Amino acid sequence: VDFTEGKWLVKLCCRVLHHLEFMVISTFIASVSLKVPRVYIAIFTGRAVLFIVPQTLLSSFFLDSVYGQTCESMLQNVSRLAFETKCMPEGKGDIMRWVPCPKGSLCEDETDPTKVIKGYQMTLRIEEPYTPEYWYVLLVGCNLDANCSWIPSAGDISVSYDIWLTNGSPLLQYLNPFTHQFSFDEQDSAEMYLIFLLLYVILCLCQWRALYLVQQPRMLPRQKLLTCIIATKTVGLILQSINVVVFAYDGRGVVIARLCGEMCRSWSVCVLCLLLILLSRGWSFNDVSSSSSNRVTVLIWAILTTAHFALLFVNFFFIDDILHDIDVFKSWPGYGMLVIRMIEALWFLTEMRTSIDKEQDDDKAEFLAHIGAGYLVWFVYPSGLGVIVSFISVLWRFKIILAITTIANFLAIACLVHLFWPTGVNKRYFLADVSFYRRMNRANSAEMEDFEQLLIANEMRSDSDFPPEDNFQGI
Repeated sequence: VDFTEGKWLVKLCCRVLHHLEFMVISTFIASVSLKVPRVYIAIFTGRAVLFIVPQTLLSSFFLDSVYGQTCESMLQNVSRLAFETKCMPEGKGDIMRWVPCPKGSLCEDETDPTKVIKGYQMTLRIEEPYTPEYWYVLLVGCNLDANCSWIPSAGDISVSYDIWLTNGSPLLQYLNPFTHQFSFDEQDSAEMYLIFLLLYVILCLCQWRALYLVQQPRMLPRQKLLTCIIATKTVGLILQSINVVVFAYDGRGVVIARLCGEMCRSWSVCVLCLLLILLSRGWSFNDVSSSSSNRVTVLIWAILTTAHFALLFVNFFFIDDILHDIDVFKSWPGYGMLVIRMIEALWFLTEMRTSIDKEQDDDKAEFLAHIGAGYLVWFVYPSGLGVIVSFISVLWRFKIILAITTIANFLAIACLVHLFWPTGVNKRYFLADVSFYRRMNRANSAEMEDFEQLLIANEMRSDSDFPPEDNFQGI
């Protein structure tokens, strides 16, 4: 980090804040350690300050008139809380350190070496005894002069840092390894991912059993799509579980596993939408289906899915910002994904209504109506969820969204496994299965006839290569 003039400080802070936000919880101590690598040059002409501030004091650092702010105006609220031996001896909070630190030694504020984590140059401990709150790390290019007034730091200051943020003492990680490295709003997510993974492993076994009961050399098309959905979702949960377990160990995680896991999750949901739309059009239910119209359906779905993934990438890399309380339900890419979901919901409803009107069998029409009503709720629930979570504190929002969306998708897929069960009572409604197996049997019969004709031809050809037996007797 390079600090220059004071007018650029807030822009720098906003970038740092986005990546270094953390939470402390009641009765726990959050330790923040800053380690300066050996390559750092300890000769400097000025100094900057590192702050750890609660969200309630953050607003003064990024006002609308950011270029007109001075160090005094930015730090006036923090100065009332921070402790500094010379200028702020009455402060109650151990929330600041002067940086950079001397090479190979502790920072100048660390008067008791026994309180510093081994291998680091500073350790800050913060107690939040009442309620969880967001805390942020700020690196500000300001200094205190002889009159204890905040002034811009003199000259350029280069700081190389390695910051470790924990919920609780780093020396007591063994007490609860799945909450130690996580922000409060993400605690228990590791256990949730592992439980969801176990549920999908059980669902995979159920689907494998269903395919085994079919006793046919080829899978039905709808079973292929359902198997793809379950497999993709399971792989995504495996990758996301790897990310959170590694994060619980080292505080970094595996970003590529997180991204690929999110892509697999989104892909499985998109394929599930395709399967439901095809079913609403009568695919697998009717003995006669139009392959050309299904190709158009797949093409339109592919366009919507491409737009969905484009918005997902934009939200993942550029929009999602916990500093400004922006998530998938409060950003324009999130709104775009919700619009795509609503378009697919209306598409599903229209096609299902048409199929029910055309159906002459009352039992089958009632069966389709139940499917349509149930899965229409699944299509539209994200919009309702977005409205509900807007009234929920951000401290609990992530876990609520994760639990509801994962459980809803699991129930939707599990119901399809039940509906497609080869020995279930619903198999009589899937008339396309009969024609599919007939075509497969005819194809197998034709292949067998061709094989028999080939054997006969080869036998006749081999007989013609030898002279008749009577010729040998006459010689």
